[in-house]
This record gives sequence, C-alpha cells and structure tokens, in this order.
Amino acid sequence: MNRYTHRMSLISTAVATAMAFSTSMVYAQQTDASTDEQEVEKIAVTGTQIRGIAPTGTNTVGMSAEDIKESGALSSNQILSQIPQVSSAFNQVPVLPPLDPGVSIIRPNLRNLGAAGATTTLVLIDGHRVVNAGILQTSPDPDVIPPGVLEAVDVMPDGGSSIYGSDAVGGVINFITKKRFDGFQVDARSGFGDNYNSLDANITFGKDWGDGGAYISYGYAQHDDIQGKDRSYIQQISDNAGNCAPGTVYVDRDGVTTSYALPSLTPGSVTECDNLDNMSIIPEEERNSLFAVVNQELNSSTEFDLRAFYTERESTGIIDMNLPGDFAKTVSITSANPYYMPIGDDPGSQTIRLSYAGLGVDQRINTLTEYGITPSVTIDLSNDWQIRGLLNYGKSETKQTQPFINVIEQNAALESTDIATALNPYDLGATNSAVLNKVLTTNLASAEQTLTNARVIADGDLFEVSGGDAKLAMGAEFIRETLDNTFVDPVSSTSTSSSRNVSSAFAEIAVPLVSSMNEMAGIKNLMVSASIRYDDYSDVGGTTNPKIGVTYSPTDELTVRANWGKSFNAPSLADTKGAPDTRTILIAGAVPFYDPSDDISVRDGRSQLLIAGGNPELGPQKAETWSLGFDVYVPQIEGLSLSATYYNIELVDQITIVPFFSADAYLPVFSQWVVKDPSFDYVSNLIGDMRLENGTSLAEFYEDYGVPYSIIDARRQNLGQVKQNGIDFNANYDTYTDFGSVFASIGGTYTLKRDLAGVAGGKFTDAVSSPGISRLSLAATFGVEVGDLYGSATVRHSAGYDLNPSVGSQTSVDAFTVVDLFVKYDMAGSGFAEDLSFTVNVSNLLDEEPPFYNRDPGFTNGSTIGRVVQVGFSKLF
Repeated sequence: MNRYTHRMSLISTAVATAMAFSTSMVYAQQTDASTDEQEVEKIAVTGTQIRGIAPTGTNTVGMSAEDIKESGALSSNQILSQIPQVSSAFNQVPVLPPLDPGVSIIRPNLRNLGAAGATTTLVLIDGHRVVNAGILQTSPDPDVIPPGVLEAVDVMPDGGSSIYGSDAVGGVINFITKKRFDGFQVDARSGFGDNYNSLDANITFGKDWGDGGAYISYGYAQHDDIQGKDRSYIQQISDNAGNCAPGTVYVDRDGVTTSYALPSLTPGSVTECDNLDNMSIIPEEERNSLFAVVNQELNSSTEFDLRAFYTERESTGIIDMNLPGDFAKTVSITSANPYYMPIGDDPGSQTIRLSYAGLGVDQRINTLTEYGITPSVTIDLSNDWQIRGLLNYGKSETKQTQPFINVIEQNAALESTDIATALNPYDLGATNSAVLNKVLTTNLASAEQTLTNARVIADGDLFEVSGGDAKLAMGAEFIRETLDNTFVDPVSSTSTSSSRNVSSAFAEIAVPLVSSMNEMAGIKNLMVSASIRYDDYSDVGGTTNPKIGVTYSPTDELTVRANWGKSFNAPSLADTKGAPDTRTILIAGAVPFYDPSDDISVRDGRSQLLIAGGNPELGPQKAETWSLGFDVYVPQIEGLSLSATYYNIELVDQITIVPFFSADAYLPVFSQWVVKDPSFDYVSNLIGDMRLENGTSLAEFYEDYGVPYSIIDARRQNLGQVKQNGIDFNANYDTYTDFGSVFASIGGTYTLKRDLAGVAGGKFTDAVSSPGISRLSLAATFGVEVGDLYGSATVRHSAGYDLNPSVGSQTSVDAFTVVDLFVKYDMAGSGFAEDLSFTVNVSNLLDEEPPFYNRDPGFTNGSTIGRVVQVGFSKLF
C-alpha cells in the first residue's frame, strides 16, 4: 500500500471542488482521473450507491493497478496480504490450511472478526456479489479474478450493511476491473527461491471503438509446494507421542506402562521424527482464469455492459501421515492376532501407536471450477437521474480428496485371527495388500453452489439546498443462493441440499449543507448522509440496518469525517440446514483436559461424544460500528497528506463453538451445551439419525466403552461477543526534484482494545494481553522515478507481543518485518521497444524468518516462503 492512498486523496480533492462539497478518499474507475464534472459523475466508488460522491464520513484504503504490479502478487489473495487492515492475510502467505480438511478456499478477514463458519467481510467484484465457493466454510473466493485485469482494490474497513446487506460487518473489499482496454498486451514473470519456483502470465486483447469496447484476458499462475523440511523455521515443537513410523508398542504390566520403539523394541524408547517434515506448508497450485468484457453505448442515454469470468484452480498438498489423530492412530491388539509379538513378561495385550506414512495416498487435492456472468444496463433520465439494472449469475464447484483411515476396517483387521485378513501393526507394509487397501483409502467432499442476483438502483438530484443538490439513491435487490454438498467415504455417504431467497430494499441520501456556494468562517464544507436497508431472508428472517455519516471541512486543508451504523452477517447455508458436516463423533481414547468443576486433570479410560457441524437454529451475527477520522493536506510541505481514523466495533451473537477439549468447556457459562455422564437414552434422543463418525452403532459404543465422560454440543452457535477499537493511519508524501520524482508513504492499523466473551453475558477477557496478539500492522514505501527507471522499497511490519500465559518458557513473540523491492525499466524506444518494460520483484529481500513460537508448527505472527526473486516483462502491441 504505497502511492494509492495519495492518489485517492488528490482525486478526493478534485471531486470536492467539482461537486461543491467535501469528500473523503475516493478512487476513480478510469485510468486517467479528470476533474471535469461530467467525468466526476461517472466515478464508481466503494461504500455508496450515489454517483459522483465519496462515501460520507468513511475512510477507504486500497491498491491501484500499479501498486498491484509492484507487489509481485500472483493472486488476488496475495494482493490483500499487502493491506494491513486485512488481518487474515497481511504479512502472511495466504494459503489453504494444510491440516484443515474443511477449508478449501481462503477467506479474507478485516479487523480479525472471523468466526466459525461465517464470514464478516464482504467481497465484491465491481460492486456486486460473487457466488460462494468452498465446502464446510463457504464465501466468495477473490482468486477467481486474475490480477492483470484489476484497475484497483478498494477496502472500506467500516460496516456496510446499510448499502450492501449481509457480511459487511468488518467492512467491504471491492475488486474493480478495467472498464475498457485497447491493444494486445503480454505480461509474464518467472520467480525462484529456495526449493521454490513460480510462473505467471497474463495476455489481454481488446479494442476500444469510442462509444464501446471489448476485451478478453487470460491469466495463468503456477507455483511449487514448500514442505516443512524445506524451511528451518517449520518444526515440530511438541514431544513425539510415539506415532512416528514404524510406531511404538506400549505394554501395561500391573499398572506400569513401558514403551518400546519399533523395530528395535528398546525398553523406554519411542519412535522419533519431525511430523511436519513431509507436510506442505505451501501447497502446489496451478490456476487458469479468463475474464471478458463487452461495453457499448446503445444511444445517447443508454449503456450496456457485460462481464464474465471463468476460473479453474487445483492445489495439491502433502499430508505427513505421522501426525497423530486423523492419520496416525492408537490401536489395541491381543494375542489372538496372528502377528502378535510378545515382549518380555507379556500380559497378552498391547497398545500400539502407529503411522501409515509411506504406505499410500498422502495428498490432499482441492479443485475449484467457477464462472460468473453479469450483464448490466445504465439509463440516463432527465433531471440528472439515472437507473442502473444488473443481473448476476454464478456457479462454483469445489472438490476435495484426501487420505482416509477406515477405523472400522482397521479394528476388524486387528481383531482378525486369520493372517490373510489381519493387520500387522508392527510392520504395516507386511500386511496383506487387500487388507491394507481397505484400511487406508480416500474420501471425497464436494460442493456445488449457485448465486442468482438481480438489482436495480435509481439515483439523482432530489432537492436543492443552500450548499447544492441533495442526492438520493434507492433500489431493490433479489438474491437466491443454493448449496448441494456431498461427503463420501468407505464408511458412509452424506448429501445435503439447501437454498434461500433474500429480498431487499434500500435507500441513501446525501445533503451538502455547506459548500463553496455558501461557505462561512470555520465551515468550508459540510455533508451529511443517511442510508438504510431492509433484508428479508427466507430462512433467518428480516433485519434492518441504518447508517449515518458526516464529512466536515473547517478549512480547505482539513476534513473531519464520522459515521455510525449497524451491520449483520447471515449464517451461510453451510452453517445451517445445508451443513454436510453435522455428525456425532465417537471418541474412544483418552484425551487430556482439565475439568475445573470436578478437579479432574486427565480423563483416563473414559470415552467422550461430540456433536459437530452446522446448526439449523443459527441466527445472524450483528454489529454496531462507528468511526471518527480526519484527512489533512499540509500546506507548509507541498505533497504531504495525513490521515487517521478511530474505529469502534461491537459484535454480538458471534457464530462460534463451545471450546471442546479445553478446560473452558466445563465452565458454568457452557453448561447448557455440556452434559456429563449422559445416558444412552438421552444421547439417542438428542442425536436422532445423525451420522456417526468412528463407529456404526451408538449401542455398540456404549457396550464397548461404557457411559462417556460427557457429550458436548460443539455445533456452530450464536455464542460470542467482541468489543474492539483501534486506529487506522496513513501518511503520504510526493514531490518532484531536479532528477525526478520522490514519494513515500506509511499506512497501517493499531488495535487499542479487543475484548472477547465466549458466550452472551459471559465475562469479557482482554485478547490483546491474554493470550496476546500483535497490536500494530503497517506498510511503508519509499520510491524514486528517474527518467525511464522506477524503483521502490516496501517495509511490512507486524509488531511483537507478550504471551500471557507464557507458552512453556516463552513469554513473548518477536516482531516480523519484511522488506520487498521493485524495479521497473521502460525501454521507451521505437519499434518493438515501444511500450516494452522489464521488472524485477524481490520479496523478503533479507530472507527473514517468521518469529519463533513454542508450539507446532514453530512460528507465528506472520509467514513467508523466504526470499523470492521474480523477473518479468510487459509488452503492449
């Protein structure tokens, strides 16, 4: 985030002059911003539906097309990693979590307000919604848009439900694409680093014929995977539990358990490995994208626009099968198994911790195919009124395959007395291949989603006041969403289908009370606005969300802005009745935990039940937000502008889950979701015909393991509350010298307070101090342009923080600071050299490693793939 904020400030001043009232920061969706009033009227901004004005009282940050190119980003999610307010991405490599089978897309998150299942950040493309993607957690995927077609990325870190509806709690991210393009352009880059290579290319062909235009753009991107063994900072911190291949045998003799690592069987030993070595921290990825636009003025008052995209992406990550839990298992064996191996004074039964590493499929493959088409019509009416109509249809298909351990077949093979059908837990590879293939297999999860969206907006001058024309925008919108989900594994198959309809009406008014027409001492400009939107959901009911804003300029150099509003986030279909992951998990083994109510430190020999997944009773998350800020242009230092915004968010009914396997689960505030010593009849009535995981019969589970210690309803619930405030800031300087131009900028966000309550009415805890989070995220850029040579350096910084309580002996986490370089040289010649440029991007110039953290995977407060050099060229024909 470098020159973009300064450009927005300059354009904002032009809009203020042309429209005779003050504005905040705004970005024009043209490559050449103009102060001509007719051009100003066409400005498309984020945060308002009224033409020609910026969102009143609201701050907007983001990146321009040049900023995007300078960042070296290969994807839209990597673009967001440059913006400090995007807490899910800033100073991190945005990738799919390799250990979470439910996540198949990367969900942007502003203000760190993410919740279990739901999204609190609204993602738009050219101001309209995009079809959701993913499986268990569904939301729009920014990576469907190739970076080469982006004109800008606008981020409005304020509540926006009064304008856009659901999800705009933390704010709005709007990807603005090029309106027109003329020529044939090729952009390509090749990147290389330690055990890492990347390639991306973009080809765009278009024609602008004056009253219309069309272009099509193809983007390709590919990069290697990075595994734990490829980076020293990725390391297993926890002690090995003995699951590393080939495994560890445990023998209990009169209450004394002795471990024996295979194959040596040395008493007191366990198998050793780093169970992150063979895991992809950065999965391999390949992406193909198409984006096409047709734009035509049908007559002097009517314009037609059609935009469409298609993308397909595949990511492949390696799973280290030594990881305990889903892949490395703890099993029991008796002397009835033909492979049984007595050890010393053997009691005739053993416990073995084993791993399926090296024996079969160890890849998690995520594929996404998505397309969208959006025709729109704009009609200019008399008296400066305009009607804009839009249709939008999108469809996505997400698939995921990954290894699956069939516990039922595994246990049956362990109990078999026939060597042909028995499992050899001492040497799994020596097992009959037919048996092993039944145990070690794969599962498939898929989701197909559609979005049908229709919207009409009318806006124009409403009445005249002393400061100018009051403007009104009003409209209606209809949305239909569908979700079809399927989970298939050798044990069970689950399919769900769900849909919802949303009908909305909204209005927005902006009134220039004071402008250059009637300015007075101490009041150069004063604009007030109000907006309101009603959304009626077919499944979760109706909600009304208002917002008011004020922009005030006491002088030409200073603008003060303030806004207040309410926002909401409706649960996704994957969180409610369409949740395919709703199930009861049967847990037979002991899981360490602390139950403060019974003062039990470790549950030993007791089973447990968990209800997990979606919840048909979920309601919306709701938020009240307000902010106060200023923009100042310093007349004493030409080219210097400053901006700061204080924001305050209170989120209630946050969608989250009971913290199972934690001491907190047994606190009184969670008592209605936790039942200890549940009877068979109680559990049977509670779960009904819900799918069982790790077993086929509840009665059999009770018979084998007795009454469980507890059953915890860990489905997604409207439980939590968040109170957060902080300060966003920007400073920009741009000047000309004898040798060229010099510019510098710094922008970021500082969290003052973040208080969390696990349940409504519960005690708030200070999350900044305990357990600790980074308060400060900032990006600073310095650059020069001398003739045809341009260069810049960007420093991205996440502040360190204290850990409370400490993690082992670690009491704090260090800061993470990364330096990136960008150099571009324009050939500026004739013939083939005309419009030809070469670029060099160096990400993480100093090859900094993220700070150490005393838990797996050994780092936090940022992530990196290390130093990567990208060499590229751009040619316009």
